[in-house]
Amino acid sequence: MRRAQGTVCADGLASYTHLMDDDEIKDRQLNALVGGAVRGLVESGADDEKIGAFAASYRLKAAKLLNHPQEALDPPDLTEIIKTAVSQALAAAAPVTPKKSRKQNEHYTVTIRGQKTSVTIHKDVIARLGEAKGDKAAVSRFVREVAKDVPESVENKSEWIEDRIATILRFEAEAAGSSNSARH
Repeated sequence: MRRAQGTVCADGLASYTHLMDDDEIKDRQLNALVGGAVRGLVESGADDEKIGAFAASYRLKAAKLLNHPQEALDPPDLTEIIKTAVSQALAAAAPVTPKKSRKQNEHYTVTIRGQKTSVTIHKDVIARLGEAKGDKAAVSRFVREVAKDVPESVENKSEWIEDRIATILRFEAEAAGSSNSARH
């Protein structure tokens, strides 16, 4: 329930400035009660340690007198709050996709314009080349032969070699398909 906090002005009329709910009212009452008690201790000349101990214990006593719920007085468990926030953030994040296999490409050492270098060719292209050539040794020889034709202007030699092999395989498949249809 929200209540208006008001003050009476000099002309006798009430002035309302802020609407407060019951919890705000209770908090203000609690603060005023504890504040008054602490001020009394300070004015009596009590030392800092006694004032601190009194303030810590008296706030709980005063809250009980004002019927505040205990959980409103207890400090929040920050560890639990952080765990909850992290769990929610992880749940909201996109699911982590596993890394692709490192075996997506096959590596070959080739010589291009007299210089040895390593190139990578996608395993699917190598699998098709293996079907056409028969064995690994023939595949390696073929990759090395195609590498001899890489132009100087090409930056990504692996991509160029892979594209060239795929094109050659496509032409061979088309040629085999047209020669089979010509026999019929």
